[in-house]
Amino acid sequence: MENIAVSPIQFQKTLRSIDNKNEQQLAAELEKKKLKGACKDFEAILLNQILGEMRQSVPDDGLFQKSYGEKIYQSMLDEEMTKEWAHGKGTGIGELLYQQLSRAIQPNGGEDGQS
Repeated sequence: MENIAVSPIQFQKTLRSIDNKNEQQLAAELEKKKLKGACKDFEAILLNQILGEMRQSVPDDGLFQKSYGEKIYQSMLDEEMTKEWAHGKGTGIGELLYQQLSRAIQPNGGEDGQS
């Protein structure tokens, strides 16, 4: 068997290269995690707008008129419901948006668009 000797300088360069790749992968994973959260938040905002428009289409001429406080509470409840909905299974809008936008995040830090 041959004895392979590696110089300390070459060994340090190899370690730096591995550390640099690990840092780039970690940074890319962090960016993707932040992007996924932003896409879910966008889906929640969109669902909240849709729900608000749906509520406005229903006539409000019942026996009792809604007070200002009740309207505020209803909008806060709608906001929390849509957040839970989007961050749970959701409608798929956030996931589609994430799939489209995550293509721009390169794990190797390449600038030419190649992986």
